[in-house]
Amino acid sequence: MQSNMNIINGHFITLENNADDINSITIENGKIKSFNSPNPNFKTIDIKNNIVIPGFIDSHFHLKNYGKRQDMINLKKIDSIDQIVKLIRQKISQHPDIKWIEGFGWDHNLWGGNYPNSEILNSISDKHAIVLTRIDGHSMWVNDLAIQESTYSVEELDSINGASVINQCILVDNAMDPIRKVMPNDDIGDVERWIKVAIENANRMGITNVHDAWQDANIVAAIQNLINKDEMNLRCNGMLGAAHTELLNRFFSNGHLISDLYTIRSVKAFIDGALGSRGAALLEPYSDDKHNCGLILISKDEFEDLAYRCYKNKFQLCTHAIGDKGNQFVLDTYNNALQDRESRWRIEHAQMVHPDDIDKFVPHQIIPSMQPSHCTSDMPWLEDRLGDHRLDRISKWRTFIDKGLKVAGGSDCPIETGNPLFEFYAACTRQDHSGYPAGGWQPQEKVNSMEALKMLTTWGAHAEFNEHRRGRISIGFDADLTILSEDITTCSPQTILNTEVIMTIVGGNIVYRN
Repeated sequence: MQSNMNIINGHFITLENNADDINSITIENGKIKSFNSPNPNFKTIDIKNNIVIPGFIDSHFHLKNYGKRQDMINLKKIDSIDQIVKLIRQKISQHPDIKWIEGFGWDHNLWGGNYPNSEILNSISDKHAIVLTRIDGHSMWVNDLAIQESTYSVEELDSINGASVINQCILVDNAMDPIRKVMPNDDIGDVERWIKVAIENANRMGITNVHDAWQDANIVAAIQNLINKDEMNLRCNGMLGAAHTELLNRFFSNGHLISDLYTIRSVKAFIDGALGSRGAALLEPYSDDKHNCGLILISKDEFEDLAYRCYKNKFQLCTHAIGDKGNQFVLDTYNNALQDRESRWRIEHAQMVHPDDIDKFVPHQIIPSMQPSHCTSDMPWLEDRLGDHRLDRISKWRTFIDKGLKVAGGSDCPIETGNPLFEFYAACTRQDHSGYPAGGWQPQEKVNSMEALKMLTTWGAHAEFNEHRRGRISIGFDADLTILSEDITTCSPQTILNTEVIMTIVGGNIVYRN
């Protein structure tokens, strides 16, 4: 049930032109009813001069994956293979009857940049299939038993279109698919539990709305179950995974799902891999792998057919593209398929774009959906991967905004932490949390604080066709609000990182209170 309330004594950043005139807002039936006229019959919350902003919208999130990875071995920030081996042995000793051992988050750049060999995992166990997903989600480190379970040989995995295998045990991009197909199916109860964990965490971080960037039938059913049980404390804009043909056909036949908390009108596709695992498709070879230009994961004909079907059925197409060749491929396909400026098709990540392709975003107002912390997470090794001459193609937020494009900001959680304050900080500074490098990495692409806030609110609402009801604090808009301890639009960069979320409100309901 939606609450009616007055919020008084706050500093309101509305992203309208009236912020200086507002000292209270009244919420009725989940909407912003009025400014500066508290209803005496409603409960009143004094927020003691804290800062009220439109609720954070994360435009690229993975709800199920966030929750599921809490059940996996956490390999993030581990800087030695020995420690990884120790954690796997601990997991096996604690759960000896589990056949599949999963971990997530390893990054070979933290232990010198060399990929591990196949003997490391094979020496741990020949009775447990071990599958460790890299931090970017685009490669797996597996043991021989996991490969045997797939019934593929290493050579067959390596020959799959859009795939490669390194050191007999690192499966890149499409080489992972046969392993995934033989792993235990997710139980719908587990999917609900994982999504609830993600929702609770998102609410703690001040997030009121996520764009869930790959949904299958289980995720769709789990979210609908949570809504029916009144346990969905987060708005969700779902992207159907393009690989789920039956689900896609059902929605193309039946049309969009539009409701207050849950919308499906988008399709997610993949064109290439990631820079970290050298699977992002490049126009010229990787500087540290001279015979490798990355991977294109789908044929031209397949992608053109998907684009045609999405446009015909009025579904927004949201395509993962990271490398400059991958982005060029998507842009050219989009511009051939689109006939209007309001389809709002998106490129998820748009991390590396050749200068000659920037203007291709403009005619059909293609939305760059970008994650600022990807830039600052990747910057330590990008020069090795790409060479100095290509670094100015990375994370071009300023360039896109100057072209009149609305950049939708997000985190790609659980690849990154999901904290929108960290994304805001990265967008404004292009620095890590210690303030390195001075002045920012490729600083010409920094954005100002109000632009960074719009990336995480107003422009995210635009990217889901809801700019008329979300992303600003305005009369008649959904009462989705985030209350912070600091004014992140004026405080120092370090203060941004230390800012606390005081309260999160979704549709007039307090879903988190510090």
